[in-house]
Amino acid sequence: MAQASINSDYSEWGLSTDAGERARLLQSPCVDTAPKSEWEASPGGPDRGTTSTLGAVFIVVNACLGAGLLNFPAAFSTAGGVAAGIALQMGMLVFIISGLVILAYCSQASNERTYQEVVWAVCGKLTGVLCEVAIAVYTFGTCIAFLIIIGDQQDKIIAVMAKEPEGASGPWYTDRKFTISLTAFLFILPLSIPREIGFQKYASFLSVVGTWYVTAIVIIKYIWPDKEMTPGDILTRPASWMAVFNAMPTICFGFQCHVSSVPVFNSMQRPEVKTWGGVVTAAMVIALAVYMGTGICGFLTFGAAVDPDVLLSYPSEDMAVAVARAFIILSVLTSYPILHFCGRAVVEGLWLRYQGVPVEEDVGRERRRR
Repeated sequence: MAQASINSDYSEWGLSTDAGERARLLQSPCVDTAPKSEWEASPGGPDRGTTSTLGAVFIVVNACLGAGLLNFPAAFSTAGGVAAGIALQMGMLVFIISGLVILAYCSQASNERTYQEVVWAVCGKLTGVLCEVAIAVYTFGTCIAFLIIIGDQQDKIIAVMAKEPEGASGPWYTDRKFTISLTAFLFILPLSIPREIGFQKYASFLSVVGTWYVTAIVIIKYIWPDKEMTPGDILTRPASWMAVFNAMPTICFGFQCHVSSVPVFNSMQRPEVKTWGGVVTAAMVIALAVYMGTGICGFLTFGAAVDPDVLLSYPSEDMAVAVARAFIILSVLTSYPILHFCGRAVVEGLWLRYQGVPVEEDVGRERRRR
């Protein structure tokens, strides 16, 4: 594979005629071929994606929003209050948006369609392999965490519907092993099968609406709190600088969508860096509004006593909160396939490289393997 350094001339980047096929198969580069023609590389060429600008915004927002939304009130508490939490978010947002735009530029310049392919082209073979292994561990580890979150939320919803105390043993069909397996088979599997990530734009819209509902519930419960809810101490300043840094992982994870951003960029009808800048800015503003609404109101409602999962701080029998739990499940259900999509691409690329099978010889088996 032709390697290029970051400061190489644009004409020296390793471009390949099979980039369009790799965009569809999401496999890592393993052959050296000639550059694309100008017409093939243009937005109107045969490799043009199908995702609209608005659809891309919803996919990016959905990649950001998810179960991490529930941890922001606790992150504000750890950071030392509302002012520290907002300052931390705004400071990190500059680097997050810049990073997403740089990734799109590198993807366009190297003519690569996934995060790991961009790293291969820009940073070389060793860094590329390490990146692929890290992505595989991260994506599938997060997917396992998503299944656990689904089980936790389902347990509480079932307990409310069955009017049984939490932890009490019920019928076999309420066991979390069964409910998680059934949910994964009926909902997650169909969303994980498609070849293109652009398919997720429809499910992503529902997920984004669901997270807005969760935020609305947290805000409403702050304005009109239940009588039995007693807030703890409301911090106004960080206990130490270390406390601020302890809140950074939660906030950073909340906005993390870099692995899936490159295939989303290349699935757009017009994958241009300028347009992508508008997409990620709009997506981050939407995510920021949701996170700030949840973080500020959830923290002011419970103070230092807020649970790491803010929904656990509310009474279990509250039906509005139970609906919010259902929306969190919906959000996780639609976030899972996006991460799975990226993890599948990495494992596929590693496997083909290990087998020494060129991409163009493996096209016929792509559907079976997927």
